[in-house]
Amino acid sequence: MDAATEHVRALAGRVVEAALELGPLRAALLAGSGARGDADFFSDVDLLLYVDEAPPDDRLELLCGALGGTRLVPIAPPHLVQFDVGGVAVHYTTVAELEEQLDQLLVRLEDVHGPMQKLLSGLGEGRPLYGEELLARWRERAAAYPDELRRAGIEHHWKFFPLWWYDEPLATRDAELWRLDMLLEVAFNLLGVLAALNRVYFARFELKRLRALVAKLEHAPPDLADRLESLVHLPPTEAAAELGKLVVETRDLVTRELPDLELPLRRPPGTRAEPWQI
Repeated sequence: MDAATEHVRALAGRVVEAALELGPLRAALLAGSGARGDADFFSDVDLLLYVDEAPPDDRLELLCGALGGTRLVPIAPPHLVQFDVGGVAVHYTTVAELEEQLDQLLVRLEDVHGPMQKLLSGLGEGRPLYGEELLARWRERAAAYPDELRRAGIEHHWKFFPLWWYDEPLATRDAELWRLDMLLEVAFNLLGVLAALNRVYFARFELKRLRALVAKLEHAPPDLADRLESLVHLPPTEAAAELGKLVVETRDLVTRELPDLELPLRRPPGTRAEPWQI
């Protein structure tokens, strides 16, 4: 284990011990790089504490003080803060809240594209520090990625602004920032489609470690991470053409797995706007 990961895990253990002295816990989960084992010396300690009832509003302030922390910063008050003891982010969540979030995503399919997918990804990757039996039950449930969520995620992200079609008009309209915005939008939607196809939880919010994500995708275009990152560096016409290739390759992968799924492309790659004839 590298020194940064060892530091994060040791500090997380100290926080859990201090939290238990302030009140009962049902479970504690270390998320993020400290759990995965790829922490560095910029990493925060992302710690989730699960309780039966929401703690008093001053609980995190007391926890910060017990650890000798400084700069208590509310993130989503009253139960999510960050304070400086090596950069600790602590989040209290009730058991009922977490189980409702699981129902929301896995049963009712109410958040097929939002940050709660990041929560479930963290649940799967997280390192249990307390309450292993409860966490194992939740992790088993999150690991069973439903067929309905897979299809809903693909359909939700199947939205590709056809830069290949508008390549020539955009070149004359001083629209570089918008072009880049649309380029990134399509790139993130491609990732969303492929993640759903491969039953991998995905959220665009604070997306990091792209290559680790792509490595989980059994079904994906070749050299996906490099090709996606190259898009913002290529000249506009080349970027539009490469984007079109990625869309076609992704469509072929989805069709192979789910042949009955409709994947409309109103302006398919390879087509382009034609100027008026006067």
